[in-house]
Amino acid sequence: MSISVIIPCYRAAATLRRAVDSALTGAPADLEVLLVDDGSPDDTGTLCDELAAADPHVRALHRANGGAGAARNTGLDAAHGDWVLFLDADDALLPGLWAALDALTTDADMILFGLTRESSGAVKPTDYLPAGFCPDLQALGSALSPLLFDTGLLAAPYPKLFRRAAIGAVRFDARLAINEDVLFNIQFLQNTSAIYCLDGVYYKQYDTEAGSLSRRLRGDLLDAERVTRPALSDLLRQNGIDPAPYEAASRLRACLNQYGLLTGCKGTLSYAERRALFAEILADPAARKALRERLRNDPNRLLAVPYRIGVACNWPGLLAGYTMAKQRLL
Repeated sequence: MSISVIIPCYRAAATLRRAVDSALTGAPADLEVLLVDDGSPDDTGTLCDELAAADPHVRALHRANGGAGAARNTGLDAAHGDWVLFLDADDALLPGLWAALDALTTDADMILFGLTRESSGAVKPTDYLPAGFCPDLQALGSALSPLLFDTGLLAAPYPKLFRRAAIGAVRFDARLAINEDVLFNIQFLQNTSAIYCLDGVYYKQYDTEAGSLSRRLRGDLLDAERVTRPALSDLLRQNGIDPAPYEAASRLRACLNQYGLLTGCKGTLSYAERRALFAEILADPAARKALRERLRNDPNRLLAVPYRIGVACNWPGLLAGYTMAKQRLL
């Protein structure tokens, strides 16, 4: 089982060595690690070259800045391994993965395993279904929804391996600033939906560090979900699954995540931009219901009062103004 580990690198000088060391520790002799410097303005590109010079398993590739998806595409075009694993430059692989894969023989084209997030702990596919081979998405049964939405294990570019021959011409859509990984996974599974669920947690996501995407304020989650939803629906129909409940879950998840970023992260979105996003979220009945329930149980009852009023009365302007005022005070 020859493997190519692809690491997109942008402003990653502080964490890249940790990521590379985690991939090389106990690695098989034919492993290749592709470091794709995505036009980083700091010392990341120089570090990529240093790491490549220090170990024959490592290759450094350099490209003009185009985003993580474009960098992964550059890695895919250069990869030689039978399997591809994507690793973010601020994350790490955990011990035991290479030994577990060495002992595995499977006809599946995707190998899915567990991860642990610094913010929330460990989750693995075998929390929801037995380890082993699943011939298609129907075989995942009730595990499909949590793997897609609650845990993100099936939606993220990690923690998994893709058989490179099954990827074929599928590439990350470089026009998308977010959800390009979700779309890539969906398009891959449209080619082949056989999955092997491997027991064990072998990926560490450092999602609380400064610079983590999950800690940045952005306003494009709802637009990105609109792009990926039709592809998800097509995939589900292809597997004989009614897409309606998954479409609703996809939209709800996007609304709640966008609300969480708006209320929990600092950023430069204007009042008008925030108001428009809150209005779109509140226009979704399922999202309003979920937010009312969440705010009803919020332990910070006093701080939550403006949010409770804004959601209950459908006042996006109040939500936008309060989040901006709170941000200035923090």
